[in-house]
Amino acid sequence: MSLVVITGDFPVPSSPRETGYSPHRASPRAGSWPAGCVMTCGLVLVAGITGSAGCANDPVYIPAPMKMEAGIADMTTGMLSEAKASLQLPIKTETAADMTTRAALADKLAPVMVPYVKVGDLEVEIEWTIKNLDMMPGQAKIELNGANEFFSYDPSIIILFPNDPEAPPTPGLGGDIPIDVPAGGEVSGLFTEDQLREASIDLDQITRGNVNPFRATLTISKNAMMFQPMTPMMPTVMDYMQTPVGPPIPREAFAEMTRIDLVFKPSTHMTLDYNVRVRDLRGIMHSLLLSAVTEKPDELQTFMPAVFNVTAAPAPAP
Repeated sequence: MSLVVITGDFPVPSSPRETGYSPHRASPRAGSWPAGCVMTCGLVLVAGITGSAGCANDPVYIPAPMKMEAGIADMTTGMLSEAKASLQLPIKTETAADMTTRAALADKLAPVMVPYVKVGDLEVEIEWTIKNLDMMPGQAKIELNGANEFFSYDPSIIILFPNDPEAPPTPGLGGDIPIDVPAGGEVSGLFTEDQLREASIDLDQITRGNVNPFRATLTISKNAMMFQPMTPMMPTVMDYMQTPVGPPIPREAFAEMTRIDLVFKPSTHMTLDYNVRVRDLRGIMHSLLLSAVTEKPDELQTFMPAVFNVTAAPAPAP
């Protein structure tokens, strides 16, 4: 039996008759945990037994190309290593029919830019397992970031308070919560479809909309119908206030995350293995999945997102 961590506060389906049920997500013991743990930690801890279950929309599973390993002390500085990994979703090249449909929607919403891969085209979930290779218990954090076809988001390069050394760091799009890992033990869990949808919308709000990352990540927007772009953030300008610019971006033009970035930060020597589960609601994933990168590269859509930064040039017009 292994420990399963489900990140986020949401109802957990407990019956195979309920939508979204999976045996490694639900357990009769789930309700036995103190409410204070959920309220304080933002985590639901469940004793889970792994297994398989049928899922709607024929999900596909993309295994991580390699395990992430970190928590090793540098011989000179003593600082613990962190691991970073990126996984580009294998999206098929946009067809002429899709391009025509997108162009028609762009004409309707002009001047709003319409992405090829929109929120709702894919439902993504990340299943992960942390293994502690040390004989001492430790903690680990998994930070979720990523990119859509317009922008990539790396909070480590974004300085929102340049004149305040005690200011909190710029937040990631999800996770980054301490997870206890027993000595020599394993902990498994997941970023849910709801969390990935929220992360996709937050990413679009922060980058195309210039919404402050703290505001975007602390506001629940998974069901938002629109967001208002703002003038660029200028943290070095005193008394500067952002103002609305351009028309609101409607949900039908929200950009879906097409690249998943993970940062693994353990306190002892640990590994992180993960699988990406995708329900392809629109039929745009390549059937060969990651094998298409080498076997059918010409059939994959190439995305070249700009690296978002508050000190960079203003975002393009929405």
